[in-house]
Amino acid sequence: MSLVSIKSAIVDALETIPGLKVYDHAPRTVEELPAISVTLNGANYTDLSFTFRLLLLSGSWDAAELESRLLPFLETAGASSISALLNADPGCVTVRAGEIGRHRFAGADYRGVEIDVTARDVP
Repeated sequence: MSLVSIKSAIVDALETIPGLKVYDHAPRTVEELPAISVTLNGANYTDLSFTFRLLLLSGSWDAAELESRLLPFLETAGASSISALLNADPGCVTVRAGEIGRHRFAGADYRGVEIDVTARDVP
């Protein structure tokens, strides 16, 4: 599987989550929220693994509302679980999700969380 195919598989999987706007790049503007962008963060050519940075964004600044919007995406299981969805692919492992906080993205401040995903080139 090529790097392009691996990234496309991640984006395609995320697009199956209802209500989540998926960007396969870091867009100049965010049109809909919640949204997630998928960008390459690094490559390890020794073990043919690629690290992707997923940035999950919400428009809410209210802590309780923000958590209620983002937590379903951060669960380990369920229809909106990013981890469960991506970990279903044998070459993909959701490594970690950071803390929910402020992120400067596309020239604006959002609340959200970074998610690190490692994908291996599995035949």
